[in-house]
Amino acid sequence: MRDGQSGELSGNNLAKTVRSFFIVAIAYYLGAEIAFLVGTLSDKIFAPFWPPNVVLFCALVLSPPRQWWIYILAVLPAHVAAELQVGMPIAQLFVAFVTNCLVAAINAFALQWLKVGCPWFGNIRNATAYVFVTAFLGPGLCAFGGAFVQILGGGSIDDYGLYWARWYASNALGSLTLGPLALICLEKIPFSIVSPVRRRLEALLIAIVLALTCIVAFEQVPTIATGYVPALLYLPLPIIVWAAVRFGAKGASGAIMVVSLVLIWRTLNGPSPFVVGSAEANVFAMQLFLIGLSTPILLLGSAIEETRHAETVTRDREARISVAAASSSVGLWQYEIATGAFWATDYCRKLFDLPADAPLSLDRLLRRIHPNDFKAASAAFGSAIMRAAPLEIEFRVQGMDDGVHWISARAQPIFGESGEPTAMTGAFGDTTSRKMAEADADMQRQEIAHLMRVSMLGELSGGLAHELTQPLTAILSNAQAGKILLAGGKKNLEEIGNIFDDIITEDGRAGEVIHRLRGLLKKGEIKYEAIDMNELIGSTLRLLHSELIDRRISVSDDKAVDLPLTKGDPIQLQQILLNLFMNAMDAMDGVVPTRRAISVSTAMTQEGGVEVRISDCGTGLPPSQEQHVFQPFFTTKKRGLGLGLPICASIMKLHGGSLSLQNNVSDGATAIFRLPPVGA
Repeated sequence: MRDGQSGELSGNNLAKTVRSFFIVAIAYYLGAEIAFLVGTLSDKIFAPFWPPNVVLFCALVLSPPRQWWIYILAVLPAHVAAELQVGMPIAQLFVAFVTNCLVAAINAFALQWLKVGCPWFGNIRNATAYVFVTAFLGPGLCAFGGAFVQILGGGSIDDYGLYWARWYASNALGSLTLGPLALICLEKIPFSIVSPVRRRLEALLIAIVLALTCIVAFEQVPTIATGYVPALLYLPLPIIVWAAVRFGAKGASGAIMVVSLVLIWRTLNGPSPFVVGSAEANVFAMQLFLIGLSTPILLLGSAIEETRHAETVTRDREARISVAAASSSVGLWQYEIATGAFWATDYCRKLFDLPADAPLSLDRLLRRIHPNDFKAASAAFGSAIMRAAPLEIEFRVQGMDDGVHWISARAQPIFGESGEPTAMTGAFGDTTSRKMAEADADMQRQEIAHLMRVSMLGELSGGLAHELTQPLTAILSNAQAGKILLAGGKKNLEEIGNIFDDIITEDGRAGEVIHRLRGLLKKGEIKYEAIDMNELIGSTLRLLHSELIDRRISVSDDKAVDLPLTKGDPIQLQQILLNLFMNAMDAMDGVVPTRRAISVSTAMTQEGGVEVRISDCGTGLPPSQEQHVFQPFFTTKKRGLGLGLPICASIMKLHGGSLSLQNNVSDGATAIFRLPPVGA
């Protein structure tokens, strides 16, 4: 009945309004006839409830206020026809119509002002507002005018309070018994039409059992002792609660309607527990009983409806989050610290290769971790939970097919209102692809680093050949000298011993060069070991000895005496030294020979690590390009590839160190690299 666009009556809206006009008029008239039928079962009283007011209220509350006059106009002839049929005087008829319209309008206006709407009984707020407005506020106010209906019909003004109570009880009971069921039926298709057959049969069975129970409970049997009457009145309560639990607000309102109909029939058509005096008093007692019963049952049904809706929304959200997380290769989980309860999405089962029907627990998931990673991973989880600290760890999981895949775990603590940690929530992610990509990238990096070492050795081939020629020539000369001594008959053992010592020394010198060359040319896995950086620098300079002489470059060193050991792969670290020394020599190609000098120094860092500085007297770095020297394929050399420094930087990163270049205050540049201490 609402116009969601303009509120003006036109087109389809006009047709709907006209149709609603006649429906409301007919329903109002039929409601009055039903009320009179019930009322005539006792000639002295009003009907126990007044359905026409519920009809008008539903029409108003479902329409914008600007259209209310249409429905008030629609019920006017229906009211007149129904009241004249029972012989009601015009003045009494007019007051009854005004008070009927007033209570319906007040109830509808108050609910619209409180923004109560569909679902009318879907949450406790809507249900509480409905009960307060339609069962207490509206009827209570309008009853001050409604009491005059009976006074105008011949009642005494002295009984004004009694008439007020009757009018109030009749309208309040109608709002609590007929109103909820009517609104629920109007807000959507009744559940009995769309529900499965089993649910419909269950609802019908509950209604039949409740009706039979009420017939028994509300029967006034003389042989039953009076003390058992209160117990009999509570007999239908378990069935009413069951209806509310099973069907929510629909079940609660339906159960209230069944109880009301049976009790009204019993009260007006035979003996019942509500025998307190006159027929009017009996009906009033029955009305109060039904009002007191309906209020908590309606609220209970609404609370169940709200809880059920919240559970459905939560399940839907969890399902959507699970789908989104699974599509992102992420499994969500939460661990309750106090109870040890563990929740996880179904994707976690897949990550940990758990059967679909296997119960989930944190211990069960941790037991799927690879034996080599289990100790560290379980300790990390236990420590994070105990300290309520963030967690970030990677580990391997042994699959049921004997395959191994990598999983990353991240978690954050959740704190309650008191500030105490209540849970750990996080996510498991499959990082197998990333690990494989990292392994491939590392292999390619090692291949490129090896090629760069071979390339550098190619550049140093002349100097290295000279470094090998010198000891070999010395060995040959000493061997020839010894042979001459022996051929001449001289047997100076001391001189011959010195010759052998020289041969051994030169052989060791040549062997060291060959050993270093083999190490630099060899491909293999990274092997971390304790390294004396001063010794590594010395051996590197010995490899470059001939190259330095050929380029007329002098080297000065300032090595720390108490330099601590560091840890790393000696071959890769020597590659860094070779690259930095070669860059320093290349940077001084345009410098006069007398000024060509390289200085190398070592020192201990504040953290206990090692720092190495290699400075030259060359042209330095262009100021605008200082930040680009570590980018791949960027080079300042005419024949450079631009891969040396990026590879050196990646090697330093793998060793937990850092590499930087900076221009000197005067000429040249300085390369600085730092390595962490052995225990880092």
